[in-house]
Amino acid sequence: MDIFYIKAVSLGNLEKVLISHDGAGPGSGWFLDKIVIKHKEGEEAHEVVFPCNRWLDEYQDDGKTERELTANEHGSSVKTFLKGKSCFSTTVFYTIVFAV
Repeated sequence: MDIFYIKAVSLGNLEKVLISHDGAGPGSGWFLDKIVIKHKEGEEAHEVVFPCNRWLDEYQDDGKTERELTANEHGSSVKTFLKGKSCFSTTVFYTIVFAV
């Protein structure tokens, strides 16, 4: 599992993501189970899941190294309330989890 933290402006409701790699080097392909993007804006926390369950490998599956993923069909976000307030009113903290 790989986790990345990004501080950025709000991207609004996320519906799709595009993930790819350049295929450089031997053994560069990998299997992607899903992408989970967690973000908090103000007092609300959101989590969006983009299922994949496919290879990004030119020698596996269908040979693609790029995938466009759509948010899960059970709604694109789950809202929960957090204690405390963010000191950045227009800044969103994204946690991106690649489950491989």
